[in-house]
Amino acid sequence: MSTNNKKSSEYKIAIVGPEDTVSGFKALGVDSFPASTADEALTQLKKIKEHTLNPDSGAKYAVVCVIEDLVSLVDQHEYAKVVDGPLPAVVLLPGTEGSSGFAVERLRSLAEKAIGASVI
Repeated sequence: MSTNNKKSSEYKIAIVGPEDTVSGFKALGVDSFPASTADEALTQLKKIKEHTLNPDSGAKYAVVCVIEDLVSLVDQHEYAKVVDGPLPAVVLLPGTEGSSGFAVERLRSLAEKAIGASVI
């Protein structure tokens, strides 16, 4: 393992959601980005995307987990712009109240676009 001071080229995992939900993920090495509203979640996603696309950034993210309830309230046009592209991949997780069905519906829609038929 090298001990020089080069910026890391390793990709990280991030989670966006309410502070009480995401803080426990720090123990697993996941970078947490607190957001209690849809607007805060969108702002955090934009910040994560900027870090990932910036070649000089030391923080690049391969996967971003977002609490489903927040994404369902975000302007979907703005959300689509943020999640466009290969990295970071955005994964929706159910909140403490369980799944609202938004993630499954989004997956169904993406699968239908990809293969031309509803399979989920």
